[in-house]
Amino acid sequence: MEVLPPAQQRLWPMFRPAQELGFVLYGGTAIALRLGHRTSVDFDFFTDRSLDRKAMKAAFPFLAGATVLQEQPEAITVLVPGSDTPNEYVKVSFFGTVCFGRIGEPELTEDGILQIASLDDLMATKVKVILQRIEAKDYQDIAAMVKANVSLAKGLASARTLYGQDFQPSEGLKAMVYFEGGDLHTLSSAEQQILIQAASAVRDLPVVSIASRVLGFRSQ
Repeated sequence: MEVLPPAQQRLWPMFRPAQELGFVLYGGTAIALRLGHRTSVDFDFFTDRSLDRKAMKAAFPFLAGATVLQEQPEAITVLVPGSDTPNEYVKVSFFGTVCFGRIGEPELTEDGILQIASLDDLMATKVKVILQRIEAKDYQDIAAMVKANVSLAKGLASARTLYGQDFQPSEGLKAMVYFEGGDLHTLSSAEQQILIQAASAVRDLPVVSIASRVLGFRSQ
């Protein structure tokens, strides 16, 4: 929890109903909570269910005072006031009908509030996302997972299993070692070397199967 800024920490207990609605925490904050490598300021929740606006508003009272940044039938992103301090907000995103499934088993946080995606699934989503945007934080997340002995080869294979033809492992490897554009100049030499060495070490990809199409596990 120490990696969360104060505004996120204040919002944290309010997410307890997320499990009942089928939400699992993905994204940089999920990785940061596991590895503590950086501060992440967003919450990204995925569910295989369709978004139920009525149930969400009842479960998350903070949505009533939130500013909607983006809204689609199965996606909503809001800015939630972090405190009474002006200009202090937390970005929270909810994505529904995420049907690609999962490779690993999500884990429950120590306080029992949220389910967090497995590191294998988080690696898979990160090697996919670097083909869609150029942001240093994604490369930092991959480097931190590699440093924590999360298999890059399995992550690439997992992404191929989850996303099918929408993901080519060779393209993911190329993107991992191309540090031009966006804010990639902010990556440290150590982070770049971790990524280069990890990409160079990949040979054959393992066979990976989908464990479940349901992203979370049923809470007791």
